[in-house]
Amino acid sequence: MKYMVMECYPSYAVLLDENGCFFKAANLHYEIGQMVENPVLMKQTSLKEHRTIKWISSGIVAIAACFIIVFGFIYYQNYMATYSSIFLSINPSIQMDLNRHGTVIGLTGTNEDGIALVEGYDCKGKDKVTVTDELIKRAIDMGFLSEGGRVSFSIDTPDEVLFQEYGVELRSNVAQYLDGKMTVTIEIFNYKDSQQNLTHDNSSSSSALPSSSSSISSSSSLAPSSQPAYIPPPSSDDDYDDTDYGPHNDGITDYNDDDNDQGNTNYDENNEDEDSDDDNDDDDDDD
Repeated sequence: MKYMVMECYPSYAVLLDENGCFFKAANLHYEIGQMVENPVLMKQTSLKEHRTIKWISSGIVAIAACFIIVFGFIYYQNYMATYSSIFLSINPSIQMDLNRHGTVIGLTGTNEDGIALVEGYDCKGKDKVTVTDELIKRAIDMGFLSEGGRVSFSIDTPDEVLFQEYGVELRSNVAQYLDGKMTVTIEIFNYKDSQQNLTHDNSSSSSALPSSSSSISSSSSLAPSSQPAYIPPPSSDDDYDDTDYGPHNDGITDYNDDDNDQGNTNYDENNEDEDSDDDNDDDDDDD
């Protein structure tokens, strides 16, 4: 069977047979358009084998990607993520962020002196003890720490065991570093306990103080009226200038006032009888 050379490459050539099928063959110095017989054909990969190879390659790539993700996550958690923190307070206040291995991965000054103390200092790759010693040395050189001073550590860890471990390690190493140089007070605190106590104190203070609005409301509701309210009598055509009640009274009760039912008062049901008896007594006295 004859073949026509369609494409040429350094190691193989693409041939077209008489039936219109393409084949790869070893390039024996062929030229495009050349007609050849009995070429050295290369093994053709079937579609099924091609798909199998593709699946295997995809699986290998997926496994490698998963391995990279898992390894990267573990590395991040162990070496780059903040696992605990130490708050160093001299007069400058500094926050040290540590990874799981106690290596300092972040250093921040939390007040003005703390910012000045850590400025230009490189903590990369150093553990907490080394960073603490070097910061204390810088504090002494800058005049922040002197004889009789105080060094406080507030340690924030996820468990009590790690807190105890860090506390003992820091206390012993700082005491050893300052031995023979100066005498200072070293304090170790649990950061979570101090924050809880601070929150409890603030809540107690808030509950003990009444609100100003409630005090004002209470005083205004209990205050008596400075002037009694006066309700004037209903208006009428009758003359009430001479009244025994109200702001215009003359202080004398007139029981014979024409307003009192033609001389009869309403204060006593027997008022008319008593008047009659008084008149009879006066007549007897005259006799």
